[in-house]
Amino acid sequence: MNKTLCKALCLCLFSSASLGLSAQNQNKLKIAVDGGYTYTAMNANLSNLVDSRYTTRYGFGINLSGEYLFWKSLFVSTGVSYLQKNYQYERTGSRSGWFTKYNNDFLAFPLLVGGYILNNPHESQGVWIKLAGGMYTEYWLRMKREGQYPVIGELQENGSFNYIQVSDTYDFEKNENQLNRFGYGLQGQAQLGYSFKKFDLHAAYNYQYGLSDINKAQADKNQKMTTRSYMISLGVAYKFN
Repeated sequence: MNKTLCKALCLCLFSSASLGLSAQNQNKLKIAVDGGYTYTAMNANLSNLVDSRYTTRYGFGINLSGEYLFWKSLFVSTGVSYLQKNYQYERTGSRSGWFTKYNNDFLAFPLLVGGYILNNPHESQGVWIKLAGGMYTEYWLRMKREGQYPVIGELQENGSFNYIQVSDTYDFEKNENQLNRFGYGLQGQAQLGYSFKKFDLHAAYNYQYGLSDINKAQADKNQKMTTRSYMISLGVAYKFN
Protein backbone atom coordinates (compact mmCIF):
# COMPACT_ATOMS: atom_id res chain seq x y z
CA MET A 1 0.00 0.00 0.00
CA ASN A 2 1.64 3.28 -1.04
CA LYS A 3 2.08 6.43 1.05
CA THR A 4 -0.69 8.37 -0.67
CA LEU A 5 -3.27 5.68 0.10
CA CYS A 6 -2.10 5.47 3.72
CA LYS A 7 -2.54 9.22 4.11
CA ALA A 8 -6.04 9.04 2.61
CA LEU A 9 -7.04 6.20 4.95
CA CYS A 10 -5.63 7.99 8.00
CA LEU A 11 -7.49 11.18 7.07
CA CYS A 12 -10.74 9.27 6.61
CA LEU A 13 -10.34 7.40 9.93
CA PHE A 14 -9.42 10.62 11.76
CA SER A 15 -12.45 12.42 10.31
CA SER A 16 -14.75 9.52 11.23
CA ALA A 17 -13.35 9.38 14.75
CA SER A 18 -13.76 13.14 15.23
CA LEU A 19 -17.31 12.94 13.91
CA GLY A 20 -18.01 10.01 16.21
CA LEU A 21 -16.78 11.76 19.37
CA SER A 22 -18.73 14.90 18.57
CA ALA A 23 -21.88 12.99 17.73
CA GLN A 24 -21.70 10.78 20.82
CA ASN A 25 -21.78 13.88 22.96
CA GLN A 26 -24.99 14.97 21.27
CA ASN A 27 -26.53 11.45 20.89
CA LYS A 28 -26.96 11.79 17.15
CA LEU A 29 -24.47 9.34 15.74
CA LYS A 30 -25.24 6.17 13.80
CA ILE A 31 -22.55 3.74 12.62
CA ALA A 32 -23.57 1.30 9.87
CA VAL A 33 -22.11 -1.55 7.87
CA ASP A 34 -23.68 -3.21 4.83
CA GLY A 35 -22.66 -5.54 2.06
CA GLY A 36 -24.06 -6.67 -1.26
CA TYR A 37 -23.68 -6.83 -5.01
CA THR A 38 -22.29 -4.21 -7.37
CA TYR A 39 -23.14 -3.82 -11.05
CA THR A 40 -20.81 -1.72 -13.20
CA ALA A 41 -20.95 -0.36 -16.74
CA MET A 42 -18.10 1.26 -18.65
CA ASN A 43 -19.11 4.36 -20.59
CA ALA A 44 -16.78 4.77 -23.58
CA ASN A 45 -16.89 5.91 -27.20
CA LEU A 46 -16.14 2.88 -29.41
CA SER A 47 -17.14 4.46 -32.71
CA ASN A 48 -13.60 4.01 -34.04
CA LEU A 49 -13.56 0.28 -33.20
CA VAL A 50 -15.40 -2.20 -35.41
CA ASP A 51 -17.59 -4.87 -33.76
CA SER A 52 -16.71 -3.86 -30.19
CA ARG A 53 -18.64 -3.17 -27.02
CA TYR A 54 -18.39 -3.00 -23.23
CA THR A 55 -20.79 -5.12 -21.17
CA THR A 56 -21.70 -4.96 -17.49
CA ARG A 57 -20.62 -7.45 -14.85
CA TYR A 58 -21.41 -8.09 -11.20
CA GLY A 59 -19.11 -7.75 -8.22
CA PHE A 60 -19.16 -7.43 -4.43
CA GLY A 61 -19.00 -4.44 -2.12
CA ILE A 62 -19.02 -3.51 1.56
CA ASN A 63 -19.65 -0.09 3.12
CA LEU A 64 -18.68 1.26 6.54
CA SER A 65 -20.28 4.63 7.29
CA GLY A 66 -20.91 7.14 10.03
CA GLU A 67 -23.98 9.39 10.05
CA TYR A 68 -24.46 12.58 12.05
CA LEU A 69 -27.90 14.14 12.45
CA PHE A 70 -27.20 17.86 12.56
CA TRP A 71 -30.69 19.42 12.30
CA LYS A 72 -34.11 17.83 12.73
CA SER A 73 -34.18 15.00 10.14
CA LEU A 74 -31.15 16.19 8.12
CA PHE A 75 -27.80 14.42 8.31
CA VAL A 76 -24.30 14.29 6.88
CA SER A 77 -22.51 10.97 6.39
CA THR A 78 -19.08 9.73 5.36
CA GLY A 79 -17.09 6.53 5.51
CA VAL A 80 -15.14 4.09 3.41
CA SER A 81 -16.26 1.45 0.91
CA TYR A 82 -14.56 -1.51 -0.69
CA LEU A 83 -16.10 -1.96 -4.14
CA GLN A 84 -15.55 -4.30 -7.03
CA LYS A 85 -16.22 -2.53 -10.33
CA ASN A 86 -16.11 -5.24 -12.97
CA TYR A 87 -16.89 -5.00 -16.67
CA GLN A 88 -16.02 -6.73 -19.93
CA TYR A 89 -14.73 -5.65 -23.33
CA GLU A 90 -15.72 -7.98 -26.14
CA ARG A 91 -15.66 -8.25 -29.91
CA THR A 92 -18.90 -9.04 -31.72
CA GLY A 93 -20.03 -10.30 -35.12
CA SER A 94 -17.32 -12.13 -37.04
CA ARG A 95 -14.90 -11.40 -34.17
CA SER A 96 -17.09 -13.02 -31.53
CA GLY A 97 -15.14 -15.02 -28.93
CA TRP A 98 -12.49 -12.33 -28.38
CA PHE A 99 -12.92 -10.67 -24.97
CA THR A 100 -11.25 -9.22 -21.87
CA LYS A 101 -12.80 -9.37 -18.40
CA TYR A 102 -11.72 -6.58 -16.06
CA ASN A 103 -11.89 -7.30 -12.32
CA ASN A 104 -11.27 -4.06 -10.41
CA ASP A 105 -10.98 -3.37 -6.68
CA PHE A 106 -11.54 0.17 -5.35
CA LEU A 107 -11.61 2.04 -2.07
CA ALA A 108 -14.23 4.79 -2.19
CA PHE A 109 -14.75 7.69 0.23
CA PRO A 110 -18.24 9.24 -0.03
CA LEU A 111 -19.43 12.50 1.50
CA LEU A 112 -23.22 12.73 1.48
CA VAL A 113 -25.95 15.04 2.78
CA GLY A 114 -29.53 13.86 3.11
CA GLY A 115 -32.66 13.55 5.16
CA TYR A 116 -35.24 11.14 6.52
CA ILE A 117 -38.45 11.46 4.52
CA LEU A 118 -40.37 8.89 6.56
CA ASN A 119 -39.88 8.82 10.35
CA ASN A 120 -36.60 9.43 12.17
CA PRO A 121 -34.89 6.38 13.69
CA HIS A 122 -33.07 8.61 16.18
CA GLU A 123 -36.42 9.59 17.68
CA SER A 124 -38.80 6.65 17.13
CA GLN A 125 -38.91 2.97 16.31
CA GLY A 126 -40.43 1.49 13.17
CA VAL A 127 -40.08 1.82 9.40
CA TRP A 128 -38.03 4.70 8.00
CA ILE A 129 -36.84 5.93 4.60
CA LYS A 130 -33.92 8.22 3.87
CA LEU A 131 -32.42 9.82 0.76
CA ALA A 132 -28.94 11.32 0.33
CA GLY A 133 -26.65 12.70 -2.35
CA GLY A 134 -23.17 14.08 -2.71
CA MET A 135 -19.75 13.19 -4.10
CA TYR A 136 -17.16 10.47 -3.71
CA THR A 137 -13.46 10.03 -4.30
CA GLU A 138 -11.87 6.66 -4.97
CA TYR A 139 -8.54 4.88 -5.17
CA TRP A 140 -7.93 2.03 -7.62
CA LEU A 141 -6.41 -0.81 -5.60
CA ARG A 142 -6.06 -3.58 -8.17
CA MET A 143 -6.99 -4.64 -11.69
CA LYS A 144 -6.95 -8.24 -12.85
CA ARG A 145 -7.54 -9.11 -16.51
CA GLU A 146 -8.76 -12.39 -17.91
CA GLY A 147 -9.15 -12.75 -21.65
CA GLN A 148 -9.44 -14.92 -24.70
CA TYR A 149 -7.65 -13.80 -27.85
CA PRO A 150 -7.16 -15.23 -31.36
CA VAL A 151 -3.79 -16.57 -32.41
CA ILE A 152 -3.40 -14.56 -35.64
CA GLY A 153 -0.90 -16.96 -37.20
CA GLU A 154 -3.21 -19.97 -36.82
CA LEU A 155 -5.99 -19.30 -39.31
CA GLN A 156 -8.14 -22.39 -39.82
CA GLU A 157 -9.53 -23.64 -43.15
CA ASN A 158 -13.01 -22.39 -42.21
CA GLY A 159 -11.69 -18.86 -41.66
CA SER A 160 -11.66 -19.03 -37.85
CA PHE A 161 -8.73 -18.74 -35.46
CA ASN A 162 -7.53 -20.79 -32.54
CA TYR A 163 -7.84 -18.93 -29.23
CA ILE A 164 -5.48 -18.55 -26.32
CA GLN A 165 -6.54 -17.66 -22.77
CA VAL A 166 -4.50 -15.11 -20.80
CA SER A 167 -4.72 -13.90 -17.19
CA ASP A 168 -2.64 -11.21 -15.48
CA THR A 169 -2.67 -8.56 -12.77
CA TYR A 170 -1.94 -5.02 -13.91
CA ASP A 171 1.25 -3.47 -12.55
CA PHE A 172 0.30 0.00 -11.30
CA GLU A 173 3.94 0.71 -10.38
CA LYS A 174 4.93 0.62 -14.05
CA ASN A 175 1.49 1.82 -15.19
CA GLU A 176 2.29 1.32 -18.86
CA ASN A 177 -1.26 2.24 -19.95
CA GLN A 178 -1.20 5.50 -17.96
CA LEU A 179 -4.29 4.65 -15.89
CA ASN A 180 -5.57 7.13 -13.33
CA ARG A 181 -5.72 5.51 -9.90
CA PHE A 182 -7.58 8.44 -8.31
CA GLY A 183 -11.15 9.13 -9.38
CA TYR A 184 -14.23 11.08 -8.34
CA GLY A 185 -17.89 11.42 -9.16
CA LEU A 186 -21.43 11.94 -7.92
CA GLN A 187 -23.23 9.54 -5.60
CA GLY A 188 -26.88 9.04 -4.73
CA GLN A 189 -28.29 6.84 -1.99
CA ALA A 190 -31.67 5.51 -0.86
CA GLN A 191 -32.33 3.35 2.20
CA LEU A 192 -35.36 1.58 3.62
CA GLY A 193 -35.02 0.38 7.18
CA TYR A 194 -36.60 -0.61 10.45
CA SER A 195 -35.50 0.98 13.71
CA PHE A 196 -35.25 -0.79 17.06
CA LYS A 197 -34.10 0.82 20.29
CA LYS A 198 -30.36 0.63 19.56
CA PHE A 199 -30.13 -1.12 16.21
CA ASP A 200 -31.43 -0.53 12.70
CA LEU A 201 -31.79 -3.05 9.89
CA HIS A 202 -31.84 -1.66 6.37
CA ALA A 203 -31.71 -2.29 2.64
CA ALA A 204 -29.69 0.20 0.60
CA TYR A 205 -29.27 1.31 -2.99
CA ASN A 206 -26.22 3.34 -4.04
CA TYR A 207 -25.48 4.82 -7.45
CA GLN A 208 -22.09 6.23 -8.45
CA TYR A 209 -21.76 8.35 -11.58
CA GLY A 210 -18.09 8.66 -12.47
CA LEU A 211 -16.83 12.04 -13.66
CA SER A 212 -13.11 11.35 -13.95
CA ASP A 213 -11.40 9.68 -16.91
CA ILE A 214 -9.69 6.38 -16.10
CA ASN A 215 -6.89 7.38 -18.49
CA LYS A 216 -4.34 9.95 -17.35
CA ALA A 217 -3.11 11.01 -20.77
CA GLN A 218 -6.42 11.18 -22.62
CA ALA A 219 -6.39 14.39 -24.67
CA ASP A 220 -9.61 13.80 -26.65
CA LYS A 221 -12.68 14.44 -24.48
CA ASN A 222 -14.78 12.39 -26.90
CA GLN A 223 -12.72 9.34 -25.97
CA LYS A 224 -13.24 9.78 -22.23
CA MET A 225 -13.85 6.54 -20.30
CA THR A 226 -15.95 6.67 -17.12
CA THR A 227 -17.84 4.15 -15.02
CA ARG A 228 -21.41 3.92 -13.77
CA SER A 229 -21.79 1.68 -10.74
CA TYR A 230 -24.83 0.43 -8.83
CA MET A 231 -24.95 -1.38 -5.50
CA ILE A 232 -27.78 -3.16 -3.68
CA SER A 233 -27.01 -4.23 -0.12
CA LEU A 234 -28.31 -5.24 3.30
CA GLY A 235 -26.92 -3.91 6.54
CA VAL A 236 -27.16 -3.14 10.22
CA ALA A 237 -26.54 0.07 12.17
CA TYR A 238 -25.95 0.98 15.81
CA LYS A 239 -27.23 4.24 17.31
CA PHE A 240 -25.44 6.03 20.13
CA ASN A 241 -28.52 7.34 21.93
